[in-house]
Amino acid sequence: MQAATKKLPLSAVLFGILAGVVGVAVGLGFGIALGSVLAAAFHVSPMEGGAGYFAVAIALIVALVVTPASILLTLYWRGVRKIWLFIGVVTVCLAMFAMASAGFGLWYMAQPHILNTNGPTPQLEFEIKPPDGQSVENLTGVEAELDTDRNVMPGYWRDAVSNSGVRTGYVEVYYRTSRRLFVLKFPNHEDRVFRLRLPANPMKAKYRAWSDWEKPDFIAKAGEQPSRASTGNDYQIRYRLDYQDR
Repeated sequence: MQAATKKLPLSAVLFGILAGVVGVAVGLGFGIALGSVLAAAFHVSPMEGGAGYFAVAIALIVALVVTPASILLTLYWRGVRKIWLFIGVVTVCLAMFAMASAGFGLWYMAQPHILNTNGPTPQLEFEIKPPDGQSVENLTGVEAELDTDRNVMPGYWRDAVSNSGVRTGYVEVYYRTSRRLFVLKFPNHEDRVFRLRLPANPMKAKYRAWSDWEKPDFIAKAGEQPSRASTGNDYQIRYRLDYQDR
């Protein structure tokens, strides 16, 4: 045990956090074991998970007792006394809560989130306009694709309308993400890549209207890194989102 100090050393806080983590683990483990024993002793029904819920409740109560006690003893062992002992316990608990919240936030952000959980998958309707002087027939054999950091979805062409000057289609937008690339995959492997100007959640009224015509952001050739597309005459796309209100 260290000599008493008149302040709250950082090392004491770090040891307190470590003790708190160990206290949570030990408290939950011992609490579940104790809860299982008590559930059997009090004949708690296992139907619909009753015994399990009882054991978890006991584990949480034990953890809430063991964790601050382990922090308190550790700070005392590190020489923290008087009002600093109370301040230290509060500081350690807040630090553990902040770390747990940050960890949960990072985990949540890393999870895939379905865009329309209570309805059909929204569809991105698109129109492709060929370069000036070329026909939509040049899009025969071209595949459309939506690439995101969550998945890759194939696009589907609709029947061509004569004299329209554009070719139309749609692709399903399944996940919530702001990283969406629309790719026109040509048979000659000179693909056009369009960065869609849509937010992570584009289910708002303004995104039901057609976007402006946009030229490709990149040209992707087989075996090469995608390069910036020129601003000259090229294929163009416009798009809008179609979905049912939740």
